[in-house]
Amino acid sequence: MSISEVQHQLNLASYLNQQATVSVFLGVKEIQIDQVQQLVTNTYKLTFKNSNKKIILHTKSNNPQVIGNQLEKDYLIAQKLSAANMPVPKTLFYCGDQSIVGVPFYATEYVEGRLFNDKKLLSVSQTEKKLLFQEVSKALAHLHSISLNYLGLGELESQTSQYQTQNKKLYNLYKLHETKISTNVEDLLYWLPLNTPVKSELDNLCLVHGDFSLSKVVFHPTEPKVLAILDWQQAQLGNAFIDLASFVSPYYIPYSNGQHQVDGWFGIEEIIGQPNLQDVLQAYFTTRSSENIPDIKYQLIMSILKQSIDQQILYKQTKEEKYQDNSHFLSKAGYEIILRMTEGDPFGIKMRATNDGQLWSNWPVSERCKSYYYRIKDFMRDEIFPVEKTILDKARAIPTTVQNKPILEVEELQRKARAAGLWNLFISDPMYGKGLTNLEYVFLSELMGLSYLAHETFNCFAPETGNIKLLIAYGTPYQKEKYLKPLLEGQCKSFFAMTEKNVPSSDPNNFQCTITPTEGGFILNGGKWFVSSAPDERAIFGIVMGKSSPDMSNPIESQSMILVDMNNPKIKIIRQFPVLGFYDIPHGYSEVEFDNAFIPQENLLGQLGGAFKMAQGRLLGGRLHHCVRQVGLTRRCLDLMMSRSEKRIIFKQSLKDNAAFQERLGDLEIAFQSCRLLSLNAGLLLDSAGSRHLHTFMAVSECKAHIPKACQYIIDQCVQAFGAEGVTEEQPLALAFRFARAIRFMDGPCEVHLRQISRFAYGNHLFNDLNNAQGYGLAKL
Repeated sequence: MSISEVQHQLNLASYLNQQATVSVFLGVKEIQIDQVQQLVTNTYKLTFKNSNKKIILHTKSNNPQVIGNQLEKDYLIAQKLSAANMPVPKTLFYCGDQSIVGVPFYATEYVEGRLFNDKKLLSVSQTEKKLLFQEVSKALAHLHSISLNYLGLGELESQTSQYQTQNKKLYNLYKLHETKISTNVEDLLYWLPLNTPVKSELDNLCLVHGDFSLSKVVFHPTEPKVLAILDWQQAQLGNAFIDLASFVSPYYIPYSNGQHQVDGWFGIEEIIGQPNLQDVLQAYFTTRSSENIPDIKYQLIMSILKQSIDQQILYKQTKEEKYQDNSHFLSKAGYEIILRMTEGDPFGIKMRATNDGQLWSNWPVSERCKSYYYRIKDFMRDEIFPVEKTILDKARAIPTTVQNKPILEVEELQRKARAAGLWNLFISDPMYGKGLTNLEYVFLSELMGLSYLAHETFNCFAPETGNIKLLIAYGTPYQKEKYLKPLLEGQCKSFFAMTEKNVPSSDPNNFQCTITPTEGGFILNGGKWFVSSAPDERAIFGIVMGKSSPDMSNPIESQSMILVDMNNPKIKIIRQFPVLGFYDIPHGYSEVEFDNAFIPQENLLGQLGGAFKMAQGRLLGGRLHHCVRQVGLTRRCLDLMMSRSEKRIIFKQSLKDNAAFQERLGDLEIAFQSCRLLSLNAGLLLDSAGSRHLHTFMAVSECKAHIPKACQYIIDQCVQAFGAEGVTEEQPLALAFRFARAIRFMDGPCEVHLRQISRFAYGNHLFNDLNNAQGYGLAKL
């Protein structure tokens, strides 16, 4: 209900008559309200029948998520600033009684004067503009010089910098209102903490406006004089340069000719006659008794990032696309500042990429991909490898129950990775992930594969990867909210149940687990095994594939997928079992029983009978991801073998100088490179030809049929070079060997893919027009 509607019901006029400060300000004995006009959300202007003066009512928002929703604090700040001769509207009273207008509110005088937006500024002469901007700079300088002791905050004076706190707030604000992954915003959030500026005496901790711009300033009707600075709702403790950067940020935001509501002046400053930026800054620093003008680009980036996140918040609240476009426009402007500052190399990767020329060659990958590559590499060096053995020792534990608790060290790594923006890198859809291509992710996944823990650390770990892709492609809005969102955030785990114990599960005709339609849902009955991650206590749901139709005339359309909640009493984990002696705690492998479990209708994933088609899409990427991860693990084994060969002396000769060893290493390196190139080729075809093209299927099948077997052989030779230590858990060789052996039948046995490759080869042969060319065919004796 608006104030005008409750004005008579709650007797606002009567309340105002009880406030002596209002009567004195208006110069009347009895207050008679004429009109109540809403200016912006939660702000109202009151005019009176018997006075020419006006007052402003500032009301508390009913929405607790509104930024700066601390009305009493705003009122106290306005009081303090007014007493310090700061140009702010004079405060009149504060009312905490909600019976008057429904919410707490306070009143200030209405300041008559000029307000300028970009359009109105065009009609102002260049000389007057310069004076206006200089006066604003001086007012800001005065604000930043007010002692914290005077404001009652003197105990915080010793804090040297608030940038770490501010950066963390920006990160949390972005994540709280995230609607679509913004790579520019994430790069900005990653870059800022790495480049915190050196402490400056003038960049002191003080009260800052928090949302300052020229449009918040009321000027004298005829003179270049600041009468009042408005809208202090976001006032907070911060560094002085943040307000200054907010004021001058339009100088760094491009002009888009009205395409965005957040246009700046970058590129057209002289055309529209804006004051010289150096003159504006000089006025500020001169007022603060400084002859030098420090570099405030860091604060400018923070200010523009904050504006971008504010637009994202508006988009989440209104769903209007213009706000999302504004957010992207601003974040790009902020990132462009960094690119200019760093000569296009914000994370120092150009030299590293040049030195790794053989790695990148001419593969079509972006600079952003290379940036992620080296950021991942540094993260693994600094965070993962130092704790890897400790975590793997815990993963080797033998479980005593059917549920496993998470490893705390892994969860801590995940928190750090997410804060660094190294999260959900496998998702090519920019709405949910980084928007990298399949080829680019192959490069990143191979690097992650150097550690058994890295994919999980970066939330790129199966079965979550496949389940996330299924939910993105086929999930309903309800399913995405309930199941996809926590998976993307890393708040839970999940499983995928397809394999059955007593039948060859690569043939859908063999499935015995049934999904029977019934009133309001389905009855799920049967068993699955080799179900990874089900024993993890964080696995709150899973995706189960089963037979939904008894008609097997078309087995491809007889299978369906359904989402199951693990709190269903009819779903039980029967047991856990190891893979070649490794339990892989907390994920584990298990046998799960579904005893006529009722599953509601809304948990059907995709169409009834559409599981086989969905599974092929899921498994296509899954097969490639498993292979690429194995390529990374194999590279680690080769590196370990070569490091060992430098230290081992056999018959008075270093192992690395032994001719037989050198020959073996040469063969192994060639075998490894063939695996690597197969995976890169498959990634490239997924991007160029698409996931439905026969050549793409053939390329992924070639990976699945060749890479696990070849890597198993390579690792076996590395184990041999290590001797007895190679078969112990002292080195990661045994773990890599287990994984290589296991993935020879994961997502379809290699034999099935060899048959597929054979068919593809004959298909290509039939379309070879040279087969009938004279002299090309079989030689005739």
